[in-house]
Order: sequence, then C-alpha cells, then structure tokens
Amino acid sequence: MSGRHSFSKLRDSMSSLSQERIKRKLKQLRHEMALSEVRKAMSLTQTDLAEVLHIKQAALARLENRTDMYISSLRKYITALGGELDIVARFPEGDVHIQNLHDLHQ
Repeated sequence: MSGRHSFSKLRDSMSSLSQERIKRKLKQLRHEMALSEVRKAMSLTQTDLAEVLHIKQAALARLENRTDMYISSLRKYITALGGELDIVARFPEGDVHIQNLHDLHQ
C-alpha cells in the first residue's frame, strides 16, 4: 500500500502544536453536535424516536433539519433521548442559567 499510512503514524509525525490543535478541535466537535448526530450517538433511529414523541418519522426528519424551532419542541426532543435541556446565556462576566424557560413544558 504505497503512500498510505495509519492515522496514528501520521498523527505521531505531526508537530506538538498540530497535535494540540487537533485535540482542541476534537473536544469542540464533541460539544457541538447536530440533533440527528445526538440521536445517532444514542443508537436511536428516526422511527424509534418518532414513536417516543408520538409523531411521524417524516415530522422528526423535518424537526432535525430546522435551524429555528420552539424551545418546547427542542426540550421534548432532548427529553425523549433521556436528556435534560438547559438554556445558558454566556457573557464575558460569566454564564447565566435561564430559569423561567425551564418549566415551559409543564
């Protein structure tokens, strides 16, 4: 296999600065996932999650592709995955957890 190397060999040949950049990017990517990626990471299909949410698979597909949605829809989605949604506003002075949005679904 001329010209091919394993990823670990390529990584080991990189400068320490490049390796550190890769580690930071990987950490960032782990914290930034699209809804569909979160669902897949939980080993659920759209059909499985749609059943839990009592909606059709097509509606779930549309929801996952939206760039703007109601907080209540996002909360239901995350809750159906077994998670909990927190809304946090980030300021230079520090983070603020928005509380009054927490109980909108009740």
